[in-house]
Amino acid sequence: MNPQRTRVILDTNFLMIPGQKKIDIFEQIDRIMTTPYQLCIFCGTIDELSKIALGKSKDSGAAKIALKLIKQKNLKTLKNSAVENSHVDDIILGNITDSDIVCTEDKALKRILKHKFPKIKIISLNRKLIMR
Repeated sequence: MNPQRTRVILDTNFLMIPGQKKIDIFEQIDRIMTTPYQLCIFCGTIDELSKIALGKSKDSGAAKIALKLIKQKNLKTLKNSAVENSHVDDIILGNITDSDIVCTEDKALKRILKHKFPKIKIISLNRKLIMR
């Protein structure tokens, strides 16, 4: 029998860490997780990364790397109940459960998660990945 795997949901800005800071987020997540898990993203994350990758900002290269990593690491793409063109943070907030873990660097999203979902765990970067 397969044990239930925890959904580890990666936000757009978190996926850009490898391209921005040269940190292997996947190795770090594996290091701190103590239970079986499934790396997941929402459809809107790919859309947001694609828009950033097409731009001319300093983050376009990081977004391109993130898109490659999504394919390489075979992240599960979750359907969402949000309306089309919703902001990814809103999609995450509208589709998570207390048993999920959210990986994000977004301070506003972290604050909302702590307020609305006090039981949810958040993984963020503070020199190395930590789970709170």
